[in-house]
Amino acid sequence: QWRSGQSAFRPQDHYGPLPDLTVPAKLAGRKYLPGSWHHEFPQYLNNPQPDFPHVVKPSDTAKQANLSLTDWADIVRRYLDDHLTKYGAVLLRSLPIEDEQQFSTLINQLGYKPQGYSGGLGHKSEKAKNVMTAGDEPKEYSIELHNEMAYLPNWPDIVTLFCKVPPKLGHGGHTCIARVSDYVDKLGNQITEPFLKRGVRYQCHLFSENVMPDTYLSWQQTFNTKQKAQVEEFCNNNGYQFKWDQNDNFTYSMNLSAFAKHNKTNKFEWFNQIYQHTPTYTLDHPKYENLDVPLDKHLCQCYYGDGGQIDEELLLHMRSLNWTVAVGFEWQAGDILILDNVLVQHSRLSFEGPRQMFASFMNY
Repeated sequence: QWRSGQSAFRPQDHYGPLPDLTVPAKLAGRKYLPGSWHHEFPQYLNNPQPDFPHVVKPSDTAKQANLSLTDWADIVRRYLDDHLTKYGAVLLRSLPIEDEQQFSTLINQLGYKPQGYSGGLGHKSEKAKNVMTAGDEPKEYSIELHNEMAYLPNWPDIVTLFCKVPPKLGHGGHTCIARVSDYVDKLGNQITEPFLKRGVRYQCHLFSENVMPDTYLSWQQTFNTKQKAQVEEFCNNNGYQFKWDQNDNFTYSMNLSAFAKHNKTNKFEWFNQIYQHTPTYTLDHPKYENLDVPLDKHLCQCYYGDGGQIDEELLLHMRSLNWTVAVGFEWQAGDILILDNVLVQHSRLSFEGPRQMFASFMNY
């Protein structure tokens, strides 16, 4: 009876949508939230929508059956096959998952293809099989809305987040999500068309850990090696242009489309990190606060695919529009949020006190 998936979960209309945020989450003027000082930035984070994220909980009979994690993996997979692309964000609540090891057990039995984080530009550390910390950024920093690894040619289809220790109510730490379709509606063709025609060029500059050990990321951290030959092999295999300077600092770039073909629906979707992959990301980061680094030596640069500069005011406008369609919700211990990475963006607001989250990336 559990193989159908549907019968193991209670319909959402049995318990209603997620409640509004207990304490409004301030956005405009929030310290270390990139671009929050811009005049168009929304004042507060939106509350959850009726079906965004889409919430499911085990039925009473499923709870009483004492199902194994293998059973739950089968149930969850079948549910996601039918619902993930429809809702974009599915929040599994009250499953028998208490720690990152159990999360790993569930994830690795879903039958998806795991994806690593090689070439990723965030701070993460591996904690279990195909499970890493969701983000090791300083807690006072707010991570921007983004599609995971959209600046790379190989990105994950699915982002899964597990909450082991939720932040205290009123102490920040919300995971914010936004439908890409809502964002594109706000942007309009006048903004998206030039990127469709000209493409996007992502450029990264990584200092060597020996030259500037206190910067955000070194190339040794990003590529998880101290061997330049391995870095060059990665770039050659993935189509990057790259160069070393005399101090062994590393710059590499790639041209990509601003759109991506969804690997399940086969539809083309707006998929990029145009405003995120710029110096504003690091200018508002505490690790760069007192660092004297020229703008062209910051971690991220973004251009039109033909090398043309993107107007800074346009980037700030795009960022502000993106946040107007973001929603947040309050985590509970054991929650698992599963996102279609092409259809939904995610972020993290700064927080105080404890908060422990884990992530896993997968492909259809």
